[in-house]
Amino acid sequence: MLFSFIVLVPAVIGAITVYQAPRRTLRLCIFGPWAPLFLCTLGSALVLLEGSICIVMAFPIICVVGSVSGLITFAILHFIQPSKGTVRSITLLPLILGGAESFLTLPAEYADSVSSVHIDAPPEIVWEFIVNPKDIEPDELGDGLAYKIGTPYPEEAFTELTDEGRIRHVRWAKGVTFDEVITDWEENRYVRWTYQFRPESFPPGALDDHVVIGGKYFDLIDTSYQLTPDEQGTTLTLRVKYRVSTNFNWYSGPLSKLLVDDTAKTLLNFYKARSEDAQAHIAMN
Repeated sequence: MLFSFIVLVPAVIGAITVYQAPRRTLRLCIFGPWAPLFLCTLGSALVLLEGSICIVMAFPIICVVGSVSGLITFAILHFIQPSKGTVRSITLLPLILGGAESFLTLPAEYADSVSSVHIDAPPEIVWEFIVNPKDIEPDELGDGLAYKIGTPYPEEAFTELTDEGRIRHVRWAKGVTFDEVITDWEENRYVRWTYQFRPESFPPGALDDHVVIGGKYFDLIDTSYQLTPDEQGTTLTLRVKYRVSTNFNWYSGPLSKLLVDDTAKTLLNFYKARSEDAQAHIAMN
């Protein structure tokens, strides 16, 4: 997704909406651009210029930019009345600058997400669900924001020892498959892996191009789980390192952090629920 799409396009639409309005009010300046912006983003989805996940993520800032542009235009029109030629020139800005933007090198922003949860089960039980989770159901991850907006949910993973070392093979819904190369392994205490994506890891339509993991705009660097035993069970700490690369990291950076943090907490709650259920079953027997 380009800067021109989330900033310039809504700015132009906001300005044109107010410019063409027969009666200009503050209410129209703020909310008037929202309807054409919605139709524009809907059209982008229908012709596959943007995917549904990207649109859900970008639409709030698109509306804000449209409203700000409408208010600025409202103020400007109190002092000057631009010619129709000037207005037509403004409408071409997203096309001109968007074409130039595609040749720019994207800045990379690296970040960490760290979350913890206490689990009423020993590390041995928690560990098994981390390295070999099976038959994951969507409702076990139902609270995850990323899954609600269309990210495929995990279905299973299993770890095997190969000639190159331990590999965790992962399968998600929508046919997504990839490997996690384990770089650190202390059984029942600590595991860390990097990600190995293949061209066929993400089938067409599984994820928007802009949010494909390991792609131009977003990547997972590594993930680690630390299991700390105590008298009541285990404290499980999840650390995720990731990269965001866009021309608007000021927006996509915090948004990515929100999604990564939320997904991390969702996964921790999944491990907590499974481990405590298993521990309760053992206690009953």
